[in-house]
Amino acid sequence: MSKLSTDSYKGVRDFYPEEQAIQNYIFKIWRKTLESFGYQEYGASILEPSEIYKEKSGEEIVKSQTYTFKDRGDREVTLRPEMTPSIARMVAAKRRELGFPLRWYSIPNLFRYEAPQRGRLREHWQLNADIFGVDGIEADVEIITLAYRILIAFGASDENFEIRLNSYAQDEGESLSRVIDRLKDIGITNIKIDSSLKRGQAYYTGVVFEFFDTNKENTRSILGGGRFDNITALFGEDKLSAAGFGMGDVTTKDFLQTHNLLPKFRPTTDLYIALTSLDLGPKAEELGDFLRMNNVNVAIDWSGKKVSDQVKSANKQRVPYALVLGEDEVKSGMYSVKKMETGKEIEASKAEIIDIIKQ
Repeated sequence: MSKLSTDSYKGVRDFYPEEQAIQNYIFKIWRKTLESFGYQEYGASILEPSEIYKEKSGEEIVKSQTYTFKDRGDREVTLRPEMTPSIARMVAAKRRELGFPLRWYSIPNLFRYEAPQRGRLREHWQLNADIFGVDGIEADVEIITLAYRILIAFGASDENFEIRLNSYAQDEGESLSRVIDRLKDIGITNIKIDSSLKRGQAYYTGVVFEFFDTNKENTRSILGGGRFDNITALFGEDKLSAAGFGMGDVTTKDFLQTHNLLPKFRPTTDLYIALTSLDLGPKAEELGDFLRMNNVNVAIDWSGKKVSDQVKSANKQRVPYALVLGEDEVKSGMYSVKKMETGKEIEASKAEIIDIIKQ
């Protein structure tokens, strides 16, 4: 039997703990900022009937750029390439039960069958934020402001990115200039009108925008969106005003790395307990449970390896503190807590361990 390859499928990623921590950080900032504006999180299945993408984008695009297949009931389904048709379907289904203006967001993983390149993979996660039921420019201004505040929450400054705007509306001189004036009134001035700006989706009906990194090493769009007032018509519903944007985790990470805005990785484990003997397991569990009840995350090494190898394992996992549990520690109730970064050791009771780690 031949060995299987350890490579992941082309265009997707594995998330080892350090990469997962970065993604979790990005999601945390997204959620915190969205919810500060009153947006609520929703979700939907990764599978959608292929018709909703054919109606919006055309059958040829669905065939060439999506993962589409027949299920066992001979129904054609697609792994979602974007979230807007899904939210439009959900809003159309319960339009008369929902309260408007409606502010929703989601962080789905999306799939597109295309050539992987910098900033674009076959699978990624994307923040989608949408406001439904506001006819005026207030929705456009809010959604652009929201995107701006997210980048600021990551530690970016106005000099790090540029907001480019255009409009598909016939009255783009009433709408676009007014949006810009309102944005400037609230202090958002890194704005540029770009008449060449075109969003790929056909459903946009008014102001559209994209945020671009100003660093020449990262020239891709960071995020983009705009107004789409006709999307619910796909499901037989009357026009419903809407504006929103999408922000991918890949382009976000690229932007944060370019400007050194990613936090230093720190594992979620606070303390690693190495055992001189597995016979001390019950005592280790007792100590671990006490510390966990006091909000200290504890890992116990059950490998039975030499103590030095157990401590090396703690170091490889970047756990900030370690202690060795032996017969002497059990008898005395005092433990030598080692700070891995400096090698400094402090004698402490189990209650004092909490203070050492939380300081």
